[in-house]
Amino acid sequence: MAGKAKSKTDVAARSGAKSLAKLCSLCGNKVDVVMAVSSTGKKRMTRLCCEV
Repeated sequence: MAGKAKSKTDVAARSGAKSLAKLCSLCGNKVDVVMAVSSTGKKRMTRLCCEV
């Protein structure tokens, strides 16, 4: 065995893609995705950037 066998899932490439920031098309800032819970207990994912 000359070298290390390459796995089918390249963990380094996946983590690198995750670290890239998605930018807002309106303001150009980084978009943060958070889970918002309403008063009734319903959960939903919300994107935060230029929204106040």
